[in-house]
Amino acid sequence: MKRKVPMRFDKAQQRWIVALGGRDYGLHCGEILELYVDGEPIPCRLELDQHWYVCMPEVRFNLRESDKYLINL
Repeated sequence: MKRKVPMRFDKAQQRWIVALGGRDYGLHCGEILELYVDGEPIPCRLELDQHWYVCMPEVRFNLRESDKYLINL
């Protein structure tokens, strides 16, 4: 079963994290998730170049470190 959780950037770790069961877990390049865009879950992959970004079917975009995103894991 997929879990809908917020994803936020942790400046100390320089990575995106999710809180599960009271603990923070850092995400890695290549993680597969569903990112909610306009209320709809879109399959994507988390990647890192000079900035963190997500790859979706036919599109890529940088994640804003100051924003939180709702995802399914």
